[in-house]
Amino acid sequence: MNTPPPSDKSAGSTKESAGDTEPQGNRETEQQRGRVSEKKRHKETETLTIQTKQKIPLLASRVATLPQAVKISLQDEHKENSIFIFCRAIKAFEITTGVKLSHKELEGAFALWWSMARPSLPDGADFDEYRFEFQRIFEKTRTPLGANSFHQAIEQADMCPTPAEAARYESPKIKRLVAVCFQLQLLTGNAPFFISARDAAAVLGTKKPETGLANLGGLVWDGILTIAQKGEPGGNRATRYRYNRQ
Repeated sequence: MNTPPPSDKSAGSTKESAGDTEPQGNRETEQQRGRVSEKKRHKETETLTIQTKQKIPLLASRVATLPQAVKISLQDEHKENSIFIFCRAIKAFEITTGVKLSHKELEGAFALWWSMARPSLPDGADFDEYRFEFQRIFEKTRTPLGANSFHQAIEQADMCPTPAEAARYESPKIKRLVAVCFQLQLLTGNAPFFISARDAAAVLGTKKPETGLANLGGLVWDGILTIAQKGEPGGNRATRYRYNRQ
């Protein structure tokens, strides 16, 4: 008995079913691709956000005008570091205003600093010598005013002469730790400063916090540092120090 060929209706139903199944599979694949793309876009956005935060520190002080930047740099606790603080204040000003100063504008900014700082500068202070020093420091300054003080201290310690108190040590690493502590004290003024064992270890070129803690303890033993506030292991209160100048 010959089997009759499928009717056009049956064939059409089969094609329609196959057609319905195929688009459904395609739709699922597209949805999967969409979810993957969405995750990828989210990751890219998150990465961009992190990079943006790194380029523009959220803790940077708001400095709206150049006279304000000069005034900050000439405060009593900043006098020894006035030009460096001024350079960082300019960096903060550029972030606040979204305007990067040209070389000519930087010269104008320095002239403003000079006119306001001149009465407190030593007798015989030379305009061009100070201007060259300003240019040298500004080119090396990366951290705006108000950002991480530890990073600021490292930056300044690596740019400035090592403090006299470091002369007793032969190790360049310990000399650098002394210099960073010195700069942290300058940044905090009369208040005690904070440096963690991990941060001290980083200055010494190691990842071992116990090494950083031992060296900070050594500086306390030698009288370079004084513990102003004892921290609590595992607690919320960190040890704070004062730098003792000779």
